[in-house]
Amino acid sequence: MIRRSFRAGAVYFLLLYVIGFLLGATRELLLAPRLGVMVASAIEALPMLAAIFHFAPLIARRFGVPPKSGGRLLMGVFGLVLLIGAEIAMTRAMRGLSPEEWLAHFASIEGVIYAALLACFAAMPWLRR
Repeated sequence: MIRRSFRAGAVYFLLLYVIGFLLGATRELLLAPRLGVMVASAIEALPMLAAIFHFAPLIARRFGVPPKSGGRLLMGVFGLVLLIGAEIAMTRAMRGLSPEEWLAHFASIEGVIYAALLACFAAMPWLRR
């Protein structure tokens, strides 16, 4: 079950990272200049949360990770570790921010919204059947 959980977590990360990247580009290029960063982040969070809610159980079932099991928690936590690593690397590459600067972002309203999405991302495989 551990191997299935890791595979499911990796696929979960990849799929949601691509969706998040596309939504983030839309937020940065279209929404934030017109509506402000906070409103744009809140708007982006809705389809991102819907994607997390939808895909977490589908991927877990596809990889045979049983509901309400430690494997589902492992899937979410492993996906989260991959996601945070990718986020830190991408912010470093695209914006030149250090990991410390990336962490400082969580002190803003946008960062709180993002932290809530990260928590949902990690927990959703276990919460949904």
